[in-house]
Amino acid sequence: MTDEEYEDAYREALLCLSEITDVGQPFGRGGVRICSVDGCLLDDDQVLERWWGKRIAREIQRQRRGTGAKGQSGPH
Repeated sequence: MTDEEYEDAYREALLCLSEITDVGQPFGRGGVRICSVDGCLLDDDQVLERWWGKRIAREIQRQRRGTGAKGQSGPH
């Protein structure tokens, strides 16, 4: 999974969540991106899980780790 694909999944999660609850602007804290969702401060993994569910969020995270998050897609 490329960085762009990961960011697309993250942005889509925030957009969809914003249609059903309050979502703030993401900000960095200690090298971690944080976003307020329904009054809770969530990191990337938690945002993805909140929208996509555990199974899909884990798959997104696994694919991102598989590429080292360097913007290269894996073998097809």
